[in-house]
Amino acid sequence: MQNTHEAPVVSVQISSLPSKNATRTELNLKAEKLLADYNAGLSSAMEVFRTRHPAGQKEGFSPTLLDARQVIMFTNMDGQKLSLERLKKTAKQLLKDFKTNDPVALHRIASLHPKAKSGARSLAEMSLADIQHVLALENGFASWPKLKHHLKAMETSARDIEAGISFANNKTLHIRCGSDLKEALQDARIEGTFMEVINPFSMGPVLCDRLEEKSLKLRTDYMTETLGPYISEDRRTAIRSSLVDEEEALLALDTRYEEVVLWFEHDAYDQLCLAYLLHHMARKSPNLPFRLSLVQVDRFPGIKRFIGLGQILQPEGFALLYQQRLSVTPPMISFGATMWEAFTGNDPRELWALINEEKSPLPLMQKAFWRIIAELPSPENGLGLTERLALDIIAKEGSLLARRAFLFAMADRDPQPYHGDIMFFAILNSLWSAENPALEVTGYMEGPGDHGKEILKLTPLGERLLQGQENWLKVNKVDKWVGGIHINSEKAQNWHYIEEQIEPRLL
Repeated sequence: MQNTHEAPVVSVQISSLPSKNATRTELNLKAEKLLADYNAGLSSAMEVFRTRHPAGQKEGFSPTLLDARQVIMFTNMDGQKLSLERLKKTAKQLLKDFKTNDPVALHRIASLHPKAKSGARSLAEMSLADIQHVLALENGFASWPKLKHHLKAMETSARDIEAGISFANNKTLHIRCGSDLKEALQDARIEGTFMEVINPFSMGPVLCDRLEEKSLKLRTDYMTETLGPYISEDRRTAIRSSLVDEEEALLALDTRYEEVVLWFEHDAYDQLCLAYLLHHMARKSPNLPFRLSLVQVDRFPGIKRFIGLGQILQPEGFALLYQQRLSVTPPMISFGATMWEAFTGNDPRELWALINEEKSPLPLMQKAFWRIIAELPSPENGLGLTERLALDIIAKEGSLLARRAFLFAMADRDPQPYHGDIMFFAILNSLWSAENPALEVTGYMEGPGDHGKEILKLTPLGERLLQGQENWLKVNKVDKWVGGIHINSEKAQNWHYIEEQIEPRLL
């Protein structure tokens, strides 16, 4: 497993990556440069817009800075197949750009190189080796040699797949929150049965006893009402049965499998599912009838803005991750199960204490659960973090397409995005369909797709909410859940998220 690799991607630790502020500055600088190159008639920039922007091939298309930002965001979320030869060329080009005072190159080096950041070395003294070090840091590795080691491991995995070598066997079960990896694992020759967990625990009521009638009814009613408009009729009618089937399938896991592999990334959606599964495993431990393993990542080399495992394009990437998988230890199972029980409870202070526990076996889960608890209403305006981000994104542009607001949240603004598109659109819907709306639908985009086509702008109330002059819980009938915590505007007091360093309070 992982101990055979010097510089693994799979880990329980939080990767040391460029800060969100540094990444956002780089994104904006790249967008400005791309637009300037387009306006200067550079064919390379024109080709980027033509191939990367939905309207790039339409006659009369004239991009704005907003369009350039969209293109750069898409590019940042693309997976790039790294090679040592390409990285060496990139390092040489970056050094050349740096010496000509290119603002993007200057920012990348000044914000990442440790000696440049500390002032121990001036930018003028930077060498090719320093640039290579920056490229390693951008990809989540502490050094250039560790990045090279990763590339060699990828090459080895690619050769193994080409040679027909199979990973795992038919007595392996792979569990994932969704079906996005099913074909990818097959392409990587990672054999076994695939099981998907699809319950979106990050939204709506989630009680600990999920098969109890009250819990099932609450969950089914919520998903039908909130997410129902965004899914097919067949899926709507099968919500309750799919919830029951999922629970019963997990309860029935036994010696049919030699190994169960959990495939998850770092975001709140995935980490919630991971905690849920570890709660199931706690019922079977300490004598699990199978080996329990974990593939868990918060980055992947070649992807600037890592959102999830589905961004990985190369089969050898999955083969390498599988080989680096971790053995799930009893402390991991216990901590995950405890996190789940706290999440499904009605007092967020228990979850807050676990989030802040030092030297936990699952620090990535702690970070993800901080993002979840930030969905509690803010005392400033009664909005959860996703609602605040959505309003702020739209306010900054004046008017914005719902799909574009989702992209900006995912690619730039959300500190740890975890909502899928239909979940995000459902939250936007609640902001424009309320009795006193914070958003106004001013039009619709023509084009393919069924959802996210609304053009939105803030209402006067929405503007006042962002300024902290109004409170969403006081001007509307709000009824929502964060796990087992019920938020209702008719209550005398509700739990509120204060800030990252202060535990939630009843206000």
